[in-house]
Amino acid sequence: MNFDEIKNKALDLAQEHHEQVDKGVDAAAGFVAQKFGHEEQVGSVAEKLKDILPGG
Repeated sequence: MNFDEIKNKALDLAQEHHEQVDKGVDAAAGFVAQKFGHEEQVGSVAEKLKDILPGG
């Protein structure tokens, strides 16, 4: 299996399970914001990440 096949499989899974991926991004963002502050910046990055990921 080469890199492109792995990448495509990961993208397919992310699109298929985009709701779970979004929840994970939100959970990670909440943890980072709680731990380090900067809630507005963390939230902005989380939203941009969800927009970039397949299914977002």
